[in-house]
Amino acid sequence: MLTKLLKYEWKATGRVILPIAGGVLVLNLVSSLLGHFVNNTGHSMPWVVFLTALLTLATFLGMLAVLAVCFFASVQRYYKLLGEQGYLMLSLPVHAWQHIAAKLICGVLWTLFGFFYFGLCGTFFFSALEADGFSLSFPSPKDIPFFLAFFILILALIAMAQLHAYLACAFAGRFTQQRLLISIVSYFVLGFIGQLLFLLGVILFAVKVYPSLDDISIFISTDSAILSSVCVVGLLVLLVDALLWALTQWLKRDFQLSPGKRHLLP
Repeated sequence: MLTKLLKYEWKATGRVILPIAGGVLVLNLVSSLLGHFVNNTGHSMPWVVFLTALLTLATFLGMLAVLAVCFFASVQRYYKLLGEQGYLMLSLPVHAWQHIAAKLICGVLWTLFGFFYFGLCGTFFFSALEADGFSLSFPSPKDIPFFLAFFILILALIAMAQLHAYLACAFAGRFTQQRLLISIVSYFVLGFIGQLLFLLGVILFAVKVYPSLDDISIFISTDSAILSSVCVVGLLVLLVDALLWALTQWLKRDFQLSPGKRHLLP
């Protein structure tokens, strides 16, 4: 059943994201071609320079918009479970974790797509600004473990951001009115609490580690120590993901349709 939910979520979000991404990509290509043209005719045709500047600004804003849509499309789908769509989706013989997992996987993949899309459009964007073009460099084989560790860390951070928004929506679902406002306020309150806990952890870490910083300065400069540090940070992020998942699933169970709980939905 999870695969069916994933297929449904992927199609529903793709109908929104792909047309926007395609339009911004076309705009980016036009802006890039016009930028190369301006490099040779900018002094004789100033109105072309002005038009290129407008297109460049619109392209950059469009790239940010696509990245935002890729992230919030899944969050918006999750929020809809609190409304009329919940009557249909929550009546299916599906567990709460399957609803969360389908939207989380879809949201992480679309957000990752947004980052790659932003990088692709950024390549065209900077190639229009550089007269000699924009070149890409590939990592060496010895850097592959670092890139894999950072990639897993990025996935964990994206999942944490998604679950953060899901938890805010799930908390707002316990109220019958002003759910959107409560979701927004809860999102920032949870973020503030998370920042305080992170700051507290940094302070405790600095107090414990700083006295012996001279002794470990040689160790932390090695490649294996850097990789180990990234793995430790990734493990901590995964633990936070697990906590957010557990809290979201616990709140989500109240919205599983049953004869005594249908009044929870508007």
